[in-house]
Amino acid sequence: MAEFSAADLMVEDQYKLMSGAIIPRPIALTVTLGPDGPNVAPFSFFNCIGVSPPMFMIACSPKTGPKSGGGNGEVKDTVANLRDHPEMVVHIVDYELRNKMNACALDFDRDVNEAEIAGFNTAPSVVVKPPRITDCRVQLESRLIEIKEMGTLPYYLILGEVVHFHMDDSIINDRLHIDPGALDALGRMAGNGGYTRITDKFEMPFLHPPGSTPPEEAIQRAQEFAKTDRD
Repeated sequence: MAEFSAADLMVEDQYKLMSGAIIPRPIALTVTLGPDGPNVAPFSFFNCIGVSPPMFMIACSPKTGPKSGGGNGEVKDTVANLRDHPEMVVHIVDYELRNKMNACALDFDRDVNEAEIAGFNTAPSVVVKPPRITDCRVQLESRLIEIKEMGTLPYYLILGEVVHFHMDDSIINDRLHIDPGALDALGRMAGNGGYTRITDKFEMPFLHPPGSTPPEEAIQRAQEFAKTDRD
């Protein structure tokens, strides 16, 4: 098995290992409000944190990017906009919007509205000031909790709170369960242009409810199932 000391690796090689091993990653297509209007940018270092309230994180590299080996202190438009106006709308990207999302990944000047460039349709949000992209099946109106500088580049860890949900009728049932097939969300892989879809799904046995010590029967079942995995 190959082993590496993280401290001995160049920044570019750390990025290769992290982005190549931690897959697939969901994509947050994020709308913020700048001095000249909306900004739209996709981020794949993104995930939920928890609920009560519903919270998520986005990690944003410096404007020069992680592959450059370091930043010059200049931040991306999303971070700059959130510092000035701490609200955003986060969207989940589906396969049918992949090319519009990709157009928003270009490094435009701060005064450019990427939604117009990509041909996205927008509408006013209900709670926050940045507009939402109505083409997306999931739209999360959110407020900034805080931005933390992490590491030596640095990365900017954006912590957000969802204050209003928009879910397309085609993906949600009356019990608020999301149909992953109908959502058809994109996942980010490693390398330039590497993406994936959820086209293969399986279920695992529910062995015991969390929050209490499992009985011996549940432990034995878990061990029997574990024996069927590769060594």
